[in-house]
Amino acid sequence: MKHIALLALAAALAMPAAAGAWGDQCRKLYRLTDLDHAIEPGVLVAATDETPNHCRVRGVVNRAIRFEVTMPVDMCAENPTESCSAWNERLMFTAVGGNAGNIGDTTSLLARGFAMASTDTGHEAADGSAFLAQPEALLDFAYRGVHLATQAAKRVVEHFYQKKISYSYLQGCSNGGRAAMLSALRFPANYDGIIAGAPAFRYQEFLPWMIAMHRAQTANPLTVDALRVLDNASRSACDALDGVEDGVIDDPRRCTEDVFDLDALACPGSQAEDCLTPGQIETARAVYGDLVDADGNVVSPGVPPGAEAAGDWTLWMLPTEQLGGNSIISQIGEDLKLLMRHDATFDLAAFDPIADRAALADVTGPLNVRSADLREFRDRGGKLLMYQGWNDYPLRAGRAIDYLAEVEQAMGGAEKTADFLRLFMVPGMVHCAGGPGAWRADYVDPLVAWREEGKPPTRIIGEQPGPVPMAHIAPDEAVAQTLRFSRPLCPYPQVARYRGRGDQNHASSFECVTD
Repeated sequence: MKHIALLALAAALAMPAAAGAWGDQCRKLYRLTDLDHAIEPGVLVAATDETPNHCRVRGVVNRAIRFEVTMPVDMCAENPTESCSAWNERLMFTAVGGNAGNIGDTTSLLARGFAMASTDTGHEAADGSAFLAQPEALLDFAYRGVHLATQAAKRVVEHFYQKKISYSYLQGCSNGGRAAMLSALRFPANYDGIIAGAPAFRYQEFLPWMIAMHRAQTANPLTVDALRVLDNASRSACDALDGVEDGVIDDPRRCTEDVFDLDALACPGSQAEDCLTPGQIETARAVYGDLVDADGNVVSPGVPPGAEAAGDWTLWMLPTEQLGGNSIISQIGEDLKLLMRHDATFDLAAFDPIADRAALADVTGPLNVRSADLREFRDRGGKLLMYQGWNDYPLRAGRAIDYLAEVEQAMGGAEKTADFLRLFMVPGMVHCAGGPGAWRADYVDPLVAWREEGKPPTRIIGEQPGPVPMAHIAPDEAVAQTLRFSRPLCPYPQVARYRGRGDQNHASSFECVTD
């Protein structure tokens, strides 16, 4: 017993020494402060059940762009200048969604050895959309914030470990996906691999479509009950089209009007439940349908049928207490007015979401991914993995598919494009996460294997995890998904098809095929 006690005492004494060495190295990161960077003293954070021991440092670039860096450490290694087995020599930067204004994920990959970083892009979320009226803050939000914070994060990581980063990666969804794609286009040397989820890459398209949807909803509002009716009806009509009834419309492009008849949902006589009014049918048709110009060209794809009550439609279309009784789509016009503030002729009430889009080209230019030419990123060996939910309300699936086609045209065809860019469509997923489909997936390991080992992702396993609390969406419990299953997510245009044998709830029973 005495021997064991002495061993325990020795171990206890050894840990503070290691912690002290690493803690001192972490704390002194403030010495990286200069005219361009204000760096706080780093803090050594003790391990928890979710995260390992790590150094966390925060700082500011250009007086406004806050960033945070976290770095795993091996507390058993007393000399911080020696190789640290806890770090895998990789950096993962997280670009945040929405209007940014907050620091994104900097902990989820620490246990896998990544150093991590993120930025608020230079403004506070509490200030709402005010940054849109501030020229420098707008550019910081558009792309400069992520770029400058990336440079700062790399400097911090390499100074802390006294070693070069071997591979730098970037991940983000929604606005974070837009920032990720702009990084590939405008700063191709920043990252070796990029994960861009549901990218909001064209504000010139996004803003007018939202305004059109607000006007349709204002004229004939859809309610929570109406969304439930649509959800039940679309699922009943189209779930089984892929041969498997799992509560998911696998490829909603097959859920056409001749299969899913909206008019059949009209309330007969005086009935007011489990049906829709003629006006609500008109609004639903506006959401599902494409916006087309005078020549019949699609200027905004619609939202495919499916998962209408999974929380996405509710979040964007219906009033919320957080917005003072307004909906998100009702606020988009205010954002547009901020961007167009220098045009004395601009009148939101008279704005035509189809015909007047050209007027937005200049003011949305910094925010938009305007080019499909990704040669610089490709030629450096960069890999871009995009993913997109089929049932995404604000950033509809057709937009991502159309952009892939543009890249294929610019980069020499589908085969050459697949060497560096692959798009994974996620059946039954709403905006970025959630929905009745197998939406939860790990895109990091496939990207790393692709970039570092030359193994392109041919399928990524997604799972339907059951209820996962999310701050941004609340699925309707009346139509909640009850099945738990996994599916392969396939590189577009391939889709997952049941082999005809095996467990229909397991991904191994499905293969990726081209219809």
